[in-house]
Amino acid sequence: MEIRVGGLSVVKADMVLDVICVHSYIGFTRLGRAAGRLRSAGREVELTFRPYELAPAAPDMAQPLVPVLESLFGPYARTQIARATGQAAREGLMLDYDRAVVGNTFAAHLLIARAQARGSAEELVERLFRAHFTDGLHIGDPGVLRSLAEECGLKPAGSASGPDGFLRARADGSRGGVAWHAEPDAEALREEMDRLRRHGVTGVPLFRIGDRVLCGPQTERALYEALSGSPSRTGGSPATVGAGR
Repeated sequence: MEIRVGGLSVVKADMVLDVICVHSYIGFTRLGRAAGRLRSAGREVELTFRPYELAPAAPDMAQPLVPVLESLFGPYARTQIARATGQAAREGLMLDYDRAVVGNTFAAHLLIARAQARGSAEELVERLFRAHFTDGLHIGDPGVLRSLAEECGLKPAGSASGPDGFLRARADGSRGGVAWHAEPDAEALREEMDRLRRHGVTGVPLFRIGDRVLCGPQTERALYEALSGSPSRTGGSPATVGAGR
């Protein structure tokens, strides 16, 4: 989508993702590169990240990722891991499944939403992906999220410049033991997740650029063509609503 603000052209794109989804990581990387090419040419590109939970019932407590995948996919899990690792390596990404842990991602999505409201989500999303897939960090842990947010220049609650409730959490038994403060935006996040599912989003990644919906990680070329308004040889259509994991 392209709009004009003050006579300047702004290209807008939405991406639905989960930060524990390897295909989302690859798609995000390609989208960033496509957007970077337009930005280098003097175009303004605004990316909006929308939430999806691959495992909404997952506990907040971290679990080693490989055994979880093996319980889901059996002996085929290692084949999938090798394939994903190879695909990511071709994009310059390093995946370390043996270090990775997995848990509920609601808190990470809430942090993204709060950063996005301040216009600083892109760097945070990349850092969350890398924390999960490369660094073996538990991105559902409040302390980890606080550290990553500060690394990306976001101030925690209680700091001189930080908005109240930005990163505070308290245990009260809801959502696996962590209830995030500033309930209006937490509730808004849940409503956004529900809205996307009602509109037929059943997996990620998914991109909406103008009136086109592209499913799966897509090639950098397809994303660039969609962003620039060029006809795509591989892109989807407004009627496409599914997505791959």
